[in-house]
Amino acid sequence: MSDNSAVRSVVPEANPSVVEGALRHALRKAAAHRDRFGPSTGRERVLLLRAEPEWRHPSTIGVSTDGGGKVTAVIRGCRTVLSVLEALEGPRDPETYLVILTPCESGELGESVLAQALGNEVRTINRWDLVAEAFNARRLDPRLSARQYRWVAEALLDARPGAGWKHVNAPVLQLETVLRKLAAARLGKGEDERLDAAALLEWSREELRVARFTQLPAEERGGLVSWLESSVGPVARVVFGLLSGGQVRDAVPFGLAAAELYAPEARVKKVVEQARIRAEERFFGGTAPGEPVLRAFAEAAESLVLRWNDNGHAAETALACARAEQILAELRAGGLAGTSKVLDAGLDARLAALADELGAALPHPRAIDLRDVEVALEALRDHRRPGNRSGEVEAAVCAVRLVRWLASPEIPPATVAEGAARHIHSWGWVDRAATVVFNADTSRVPRAQAVYAEIFHAVRARRAELDRVFAGRLAAWTAASAPPERLLLAENLLAGIARPVAERAAPLIIVVDGMSAADACALAEEITATRTWREVGRGPDGREAALATVPSATVFSRASLFCGELTTGGQSRERSGFTALWKGRRSRLFHKAGLGAGPGAQLSDEVRAALADPATVVGVVLNAIDAALSDDFRVNAPTWRLHQIDYLPQLLAEAATARRPVILTSDHGHVLDHGDGRQPAGAESARYRTGVPGEGELIVRGPRVLSEGGEVTVPWDERVRYLARRAGYHGGISPAEMVIPVLVFVPPNVPAPKGWFEYDAASLHEPLWWNPLPAVPAGSAPPPVPVPADDDDALFSVGEAAAAAAGLGAQIVESALFAAQRRYIRKAPPEREIAALIEGLVDAGGKLPTGAAAALVGQPSFRMAGYLSTVGRLLNVDGYQVISESDGGRTVELDIPLLTLQFLGA
Repeated sequence: MSDNSAVRSVVPEANPSVVEGALRHALRKAAAHRDRFGPSTGRERVLLLRAEPEWRHPSTIGVSTDGGGKVTAVIRGCRTVLSVLEALEGPRDPETYLVILTPCESGELGESVLAQALGNEVRTINRWDLVAEAFNARRLDPRLSARQYRWVAEALLDARPGAGWKHVNAPVLQLETVLRKLAAARLGKGEDERLDAAALLEWSREELRVARFTQLPAEERGGLVSWLESSVGPVARVVFGLLSGGQVRDAVPFGLAAAELYAPEARVKKVVEQARIRAEERFFGGTAPGEPVLRAFAEAAESLVLRWNDNGHAAETALACARAEQILAELRAGGLAGTSKVLDAGLDARLAALADELGAALPHPRAIDLRDVEVALEALRDHRRPGNRSGEVEAAVCAVRLVRWLASPEIPPATVAEGAARHIHSWGWVDRAATVVFNADTSRVPRAQAVYAEIFHAVRARRAELDRVFAGRLAAWTAASAPPERLLLAENLLAGIARPVAERAAPLIIVVDGMSAADACALAEEITATRTWREVGRGPDGREAALATVPSATVFSRASLFCGELTTGGQSRERSGFTALWKGRRSRLFHKAGLGAGPGAQLSDEVRAALADPATVVGVVLNAIDAALSDDFRVNAPTWRLHQIDYLPQLLAEAATARRPVILTSDHGHVLDHGDGRQPAGAESARYRTGVPGEGELIVRGPRVLSEGGEVTVPWDERVRYLARRAGYHGGISPAEMVIPVLVFVPPNVPAPKGWFEYDAASLHEPLWWNPLPAVPAGSAPPPVPVPADDDDALFSVGEAAAAAAGLGAQIVESALFAAQRRYIRKAPPEREIAALIEGLVDAGGKLPTGAAAALVGQPSFRMAGYLSTVGRLLNVDGYQVISESDGGRTVELDIPLLTLQFLGA
C-alpha cells in the first residue's frame, strides 16, 4: 500500500454540516479576494474538499450565506483524479456550486483543475476552524484540543441550529460556552436556555427528546452527561442514573417518593431500609447515588411540582403526585406518603390528625385544650400543595376557629347596641366559619365529618342562646321606643353615614339586598386587598352595625333605608323617597333593570354617566344574594366573592375612576337552611307571621314594627320557617337577619369625613379567636381571656397588663436609653402602656395577634398601625427592627434578644 493510499484511508468523512460550513467559509474568502483584487476574481463555483468520497446524504443541499441569501450546492464523491475530471466536465447549472469530495491532494489534480476551484486549492476539513467560524470567534479555548473533547467539534457542527449558532461577544470561544450551548441543543432547548435542575427534570418527562439524546454517539452522550453532572449537580447524577436504568420517565415522581424515603427521620424504620433496597435495585440497578445526592434530588423534584402547581399545571402536578404514591406503595412503603408535604396522602394525614385533635377537645373545649389543636393546624399549614383541595384546608381552619370561639368566654349582650356590635365584630365571623364547615368536603378524610358536625351543632347551640337573648332585648327595646343613641337604624343609615361622606364627595351607595355580616366581611377583604380603597368609619372600634326594621324584609327595610324614614313600598317608593332624601342635590337610584347595557357593555350608559357626574349621589340595588336564597345553588359555595355579585366589580371600578366614595351596605341579612328546619305554622312570608308565638318565636310590638297592626310574630331560632324549603330566608329577628353591615370605602386622595377613622387593614377587623391564640408555655396555665363590656376582642385590660409588667417591660421603660429616646418623640404613649405591651409580647414568646396587642395597651385594633409606628420610633434604635407588624398587619412581633441588648446591654 502506497503512502498516498495510507493518507487517503484516514481522510475525514463529510456531512451536510461540514459541507455547509466549508462552502460558507470558502465563499467568505472569495468575497474578500474580490474586494482586494477586483470583481473578476473569486467567481469560481467549484469547491474541492478533501474528504471521504462516500456521501450518504441528499445530493443537493441549500447553504445559507453570510449576507442572508442562500445558494444551492450539488455534492459529488470522486475517489480518483479521473472521476474528478469527469465531474468537472459534466453539465452544471451555472448558478449552482459543485462540491467535490475527494481523497486526492492538490499535487495530484494539477493546476488546470485547481484553477476552477474556490481558492485554487483542495481544502482540508478542519472542524475546529468551522466551529470558530460558526461562532465568529477568533481563537478557541486551548482546552478544546484535549483528547477528551475531540468529539465536541463534530457534535457542534451536527447540532448547528437552522439559523446558525449565535455569535459570541468574546475573542476566545470558551469550553464552558460550547458545552453549555451543545447540551442545550441536544436536550431540545434553545442554546441560551438555562440548564438547571428544573430544566433536567422537565426534560426527563419528554419522551421524544429523551429518545433523541439516547441515540447520540456514545462518546458525545457520555461527555455531555459528565459535563451536566459537574455543572448541574446531584439532580443530573440521578436523572442520568435513571436514564441508564430505563426509569427516567418516573424521575419526578421518584423524586417525590424519595423525599419521604430518604428523609433523615425515616432511617430508623425497618420498613424504610427494606424499601430503600428495593428502590435502589429497581431504579439504579443496585448502584444508587448517596443519600445526600438523593435528598437534593428530592428537594428539586418537590420545588418543581410546587411551581407547576402555581403556574397553571395543577393537573400534571396531580398526576406526578399520584404516581409518587404508587411508587411508594410498590416499594411496600405506602405509609410514608402520609408524611409528605406535597403528596395528597400527606394532606389527608394532616387533616385526619387535626380532626382527631379537634375531636379530643370536644364537646366542651377549653383554652388549655387547644395547644395540640394549634400544633396540628400548624402541621396542616406546612403542607405545601393543597391545590384544588384548598377548600378542605379552609374548612379545617374554620373548624379550629370555631373551637377557639367555643373555648372563649361569651357573655350574652346586655343591650341591643352591644348585641349588634358583637354580631359585626364576632358573631358574623362565626356564621362565616360555620357555613364553610357545614359545606366541607370530607370524602377523602371521612373521620372529619363527625367532628365537623359536632362542632357545627355546638356552635349553633351557643349561637341559639345568644340569638334568644338578643331577640328578647330587641323586642323590649322596640316596645319601649328607646332612643337609639349612636346605633344606626335602617331609616337613619343614610343620614348618619352617607350625608357626612357626601360632604367630601358624592358617594355611590350600593345596597346588596340580603347581604349578611358574614358576607360583608368576606367581600371587604377582597375590596381592600386591591389597594384601590381605604376603609373608613365613624368610630375607633371599627365597622358599624345598623338594625333592619321589623320584620326584616325587603319591602319594609329597604324602603325605609332609601327613604330615610320608616315606610313600606317597592321600587317606585324607593326612588321617590331617595330623591326626597337628597333634596337640594342631584341623585339617581338604579335597580336591576337599569344596570345592564346589553351586548358589548357591562353597565348602561345612564349608570356610567351618573357615576361620572361628581355632583350626583348614586344609589344602586344589587339582588344577587337575595335572589340566591330562593334556590339551592349556594349550598356548596359558602362564601360570596366579588365576581359572583353581578355588576359589583364594574361599579367599584367606575367609582374608583370617578374618585367617588363607596358605601356598601344591605337592607337585611339572612339565615341559611341546613336541612333541619321546622315549619310550625303557615304564613304569607318565610320568617314572620301573625298569631300566638310558639317555640323559637316571640311577638314584637312598637313603632318600628311595620307589618299591619304594628305587631308581628317572628322567629329568633334560625331553624323556623313558614313556607316551602329554600336555600335561605329573611324576615325574622335573629341577629343574622336584623344586623345590617355598614362599610365605607374611599379612594386615594379623597379624605374621610372630619372626625372619622381610617382602618389600616381588613385583617384588623378579625376577632381575636379568628387567628391563633398567643402561645402558652408548656406546663403553664393559659392567660385569662376576659370579655370587657366595651371591647369584645380584648384579651387583657390595661390595668391587668400594667399590673403584670414587673419584668422586662418595666426594665426597658426605666432604662437610660429609653429616656433618651423619649425626649425626641412628641405625644409618646405612656410608659405603663409600653411596658404592658413589651411584657405581653414576652409572655407570648415574641408574637401576638394585633387584636391582643391592642387590648394590652387599651387601643382599638384599627389604631395599632399608627400606635406601633410611634412605639417603633422609641424601640427601633438606629433603624434596627425591634418591634414590627407582620402577616399583613395581623401579628405584632418583638425581637426580645435585640430589645434586651439595645436597652439593657445583655
